[in-house]
Amino acid sequence: MSAKLVFILAGALAVGGCNLIPDPTVFPYSKDQVQTMLVDAKTTLPRRDGPGEMIRIWGAGRSSKGARLNMKYASWAPLLECEAIVTSISPKESRVVADCGKSPNSSDSAMSRTQDMLRAPMFEEHIASTLNKRPFNRSSVDAKETAAVFKNLGGMQREALQMSADDARRRAAVERSR
Repeated sequence: MSAKLVFILAGALAVGGCNLIPDPTVFPYSKDQVQTMLVDAKTTLPRRDGPGEMIRIWGAGRSSKGARLNMKYASWAPLLECEAIVTSISPKESRVVADCGKSPNSSDSAMSRTQDMLRAPMFEEHIASTLNKRPFNRSSVDAKETAAVFKNLGGMQREALQMSADDARRRAAVERSR
């Protein structure tokens, strides 16, 4: 009897929309508050390749969908851009999702998909740490980046093997023509 009761209660909670695991993209702020917080936020953290250069993430202004964010891995590195899409859920609650788009020369290869997936984690953590008012968590970024690489690892290996086989065929053709 008690097993049935537990099963029925669990089913009712799931069907009733009980939120046992909160959505990490939902924050207790209005859209205007979120935009202001993200535009004003700055994250600076050390690079892993030694002292000196710092990684910088900052708000670059409001946009029609939310807020524009910029990042540089070093002073000499290219500027990376992302948009924090802010959606009002209620007057005092908003959903924020990083939309970093695709790289300009993106194809449908596993390598391109991996590069595109690696663009968002730093911005996502900047958003989460800013809106949760907590320090930047590099471990969270590492976990997301590792997952992105492993998700596409098999495809990247196949692409690398195909490129190697194509190169070997070209070299053999050149040798035969001599």
